[in-house]
Amino acid sequence: MNVVANVLAVLLIAVCVFTAVMDFRKDPKIVESLRHLRVPDNAIPALGAIKLVAAAGLLLGFQSTIVAKLAGIGLCVYFAVATATHTRVKDGIVKTLPAFVLTILSVLFVLVTFAK
Repeated sequence: MNVVANVLAVLLIAVCVFTAVMDFRKDPKIVESLRHLRVPDNAIPALGAIKLVAAAGLLLGFQSTIVAKLAGIGLCVYFAVATATHTRVKDGIVKTLPAFVLTILSVLFVLVTFAK
């Protein structure tokens, strides 16, 4: 991977690990936010697990481009669904923006990784 892909990977890894830990802890702010999005409480650990798997894939991606590409595509889907979920409940730009920005960063990561 090139420097831009590496920087994006590190950023995405940090976000995924941090938010996964918050999911596993069932941080009250996270639980409240996900309830607002109509996500069942029992799905919260699964969301954390998805993010940890993606972070692991990005870490392995430093050695294997195909793994990096697959992890990046997975994150594109994950964050696009998150953005759509915020839109579905008619959240404003402030609440939707983080998921949208992470979707864009994931797409950029995939584009840069495939451009190699």
